[in-house]
Amino acid sequence: MKYLLIYFLLLAGVNGISAQHQTRELQAVRTHQPPDIDGIESESSWRKAPAADGFYQYEPHNDRPASFDTRVKVLYDDNALYIFARLYDPEPDLILTEIGPRNSGNNINAEQFWIDINPFDDGVNGFRFMVSSSGVQTDINISGTDGMSGDVNWDAVWESAVNIDDRGWTVEVRIPYSALRFPRNSVQEWGINFWREIRRKREQSSWNFVNRRVGDVLAYMGLLRGIEGITPPLRLSFFPYVSTYLENSDTEGEWTRSSVAGMDLKYGISNSFTLDMTLIPDFGQVQSDARVLNLSPYEVKYDENRQFFTEGTELFGKADVFYSRRIGDTPKAYGKVTQELNPGEVIEENPLETRMINATKVSGRTSSGLGLGIFNAMTAESRAVIRDTLTGGTRELTTQPFTNYSVLVADQSLRNNSFASLINTNVSGAADGYMANVTATEFRFMDASNNFRINGNMAVSQQYESGNDNVSGYTYDITAGKVSGTWQYAYNRLVYSDTYDPNDLGYLAHNNLVMNKVSFSHNIFDPFWRLWNLRNELSINYNQLHTPSTFSGFNIGYSLRALFDTRFFILWRANYRPVGHRDYFEPRVPGKFYETDAAYDLFLMYSTDYRKRVYLDGNFRYDRIMSSENQYEYGFELKPTFRVSDRLNMTYGFNYNGQENDIGYVRHTSRDNVFFGKRNTDTYINTLSGSYMFSNALSLQLDFRHYWSLVEYLGDYYLLKDDGSLLDVTTDLQVNDINFNAFTVDMLLTWHFAPGSQVSLAWKNVIDSHKTHLRRSYFDNLRNTLEEPQVNSLSLKLLYYLDYAMLQGLF
Repeated sequence: MKYLLIYFLLLAGVNGISAQHQTRELQAVRTHQPPDIDGIESESSWRKAPAADGFYQYEPHNDRPASFDTRVKVLYDDNALYIFARLYDPEPDLILTEIGPRNSGNNINAEQFWIDINPFDDGVNGFRFMVSSSGVQTDINISGTDGMSGDVNWDAVWESAVNIDDRGWTVEVRIPYSALRFPRNSVQEWGINFWREIRRKREQSSWNFVNRRVGDVLAYMGLLRGIEGITPPLRLSFFPYVSTYLENSDTEGEWTRSSVAGMDLKYGISNSFTLDMTLIPDFGQVQSDARVLNLSPYEVKYDENRQFFTEGTELFGKADVFYSRRIGDTPKAYGKVTQELNPGEVIEENPLETRMINATKVSGRTSSGLGLGIFNAMTAESRAVIRDTLTGGTRELTTQPFTNYSVLVADQSLRNNSFASLINTNVSGAADGYMANVTATEFRFMDASNNFRINGNMAVSQQYESGNDNVSGYTYDITAGKVSGTWQYAYNRLVYSDTYDPNDLGYLAHNNLVMNKVSFSHNIFDPFWRLWNLRNELSINYNQLHTPSTFSGFNIGYSLRALFDTRFFILWRANYRPVGHRDYFEPRVPGKFYETDAAYDLFLMYSTDYRKRVYLDGNFRYDRIMSSENQYEYGFELKPTFRVSDRLNMTYGFNYNGQENDIGYVRHTSRDNVFFGKRNTDTYINTLSGSYMFSNALSLQLDFRHYWSLVEYLGDYYLLKDDGSLLDVTTDLQVNDINFNAFTVDMLLTWHFAPGSQVSLAWKNVIDSHKTHLRRSYFDNLRNTLEEPQVNSLSLKLLYYLDYAMLQGLF
């Protein structure tokens, strides 16, 4: 009864602590002798610096004092910022010290200390420098986020050291000014906050109080004063590399050798703007794509793993109109080559990807909070080679001409952690006389209390092609509501016109949609009973086509998120579709639709305590269409992780998804002859990933994945009628069953032998198999898959970091 009373008090919005916290300030002290970065407070200059202390909990108990004391000091000179932190712990033997690869962040089982810095103090931009008790570095660009996430692919060159003693542990950090962007002012005032995580308690605390009910870390920075007389340095660095490859393909049967050399360059054009350029790029060691069998009418969106396109690109992500995988993608006319064959001709060569010549990006932010970005990339002409089997002669067919890709973006920071941005993407030359252009805006307007927000984006797409009419379309996505506090609510309207198409340099699964959504949530941030926090949310969606304006779907959804004091986390979600759904995309023919009956789906995700040596992630899902066809889908995932030691970590994943009596598109011969078929599908995904840390600088990583999908057609076929219903057909359409396998192995040995420099040895194995004979035995199927043609690649890459200041010192 007591806990029930507490819950209802919290439900009513009664909060035990409501103290208001002012922005804290810390004075940085100039030093004339830079400290040794050894994790020990041995230099006298540290004794002159005032300490930041009195940390507040962020979780579990927001606004309570931290369990253990933390004291942080800041020094500076003309070249760098220095931070020393003493993190007290009455039981130093219990400090967790798992080692992981660089940028592991909170994913390793270790204590953490980190610094958030915003040199412009605008509540929108920031950089995070994190060090674990085992000495693992993580740096994140948190600009434009809520501060709890960000661009972990952003890599800076900085130094750190840790030390564990009988009072707890210490961390010492040197952040060179070349790693930051800051205004050219005689007196600097930077936004700053210091954080600590006590891993075994799962407690996070910060020096300047951060209100978890608002959830925007960048809005709660403290202020760092006292930095005077520093100037932004010449930021010029080179990353020359050389790679050598040994590759074998079963289709060719021989090992081939190749080498490539190139360079990445970073140049600080001004105190706030940086030019990044890759010359003769090499992406041969990028992790393999997680290939899947796609029976849907939508394109599969794969992750971007190429470092140049993932690092420092936060500005170019505005309005979600830039999908960098388009650069170096499949040539536009790749699939049309077979249509150009004359009798007796065969395709001898048809490149699957366009070759990138170079890519350049310039980005930065002025002292007034104006962020500017310019991106440009070029791909060479791609040609297919066609051979005449009678004469032996060959001819070439251009599948994509020389193509230029560009992005321009401007983003202005505003008061109350708000912003407004404008972005333009352009593709020219993807086909003769063709150009595509998208202009978009993204904005966020907050009130002074950070309780209410209006945010969204709008875009216009334009496509020009010689000899054809220009095509244009538009979209907008606007959300308004209360985004902090116990009760939160929002209204969202999303519109894609039927001609909006950003896909030359962006990604959109489908257009022609109007969605209206209303959501309400109740949030409990203060622990009660066995719960640390709890969120309940109810949403209602009503969907239409844009053209013609006709109903397509209605959905009611409920979700619950709960975190228990044992660190057991659950997410439960339920959706109910009380009326039939009209699918205008599955038929693959404009104007046709497939109408299904009422349906519901259930989803449960869970996660156990990551502090344990063995922990488990997983989910369960079940969908049912309430029709006479007995159509349902179910699946589950089990993902245990075994932390063998502080150096060895292994995760196995098993995912199964089954569909019974699924009815989907098979083929069409005309608009009036669209055929569907009934099928059962079974998909199994086995993954194994692990890492072994020889030291903080030397690591071995393994990623294994086997994706197996079986599609069995049951012999029932249908003709799609104009009213969306299906008519049985007795004709056997002779649709082949599908047995699809995608098998990949990625192994990478990396040695960071100097700051910013590394040697990496990689082995990649790739097998793609598409058969029509079903094998129900997993091991028989695996054995046959391993006998299929495969690609093996062994590569060695040396990358070296050269900084202008370092070179100047040498010469």
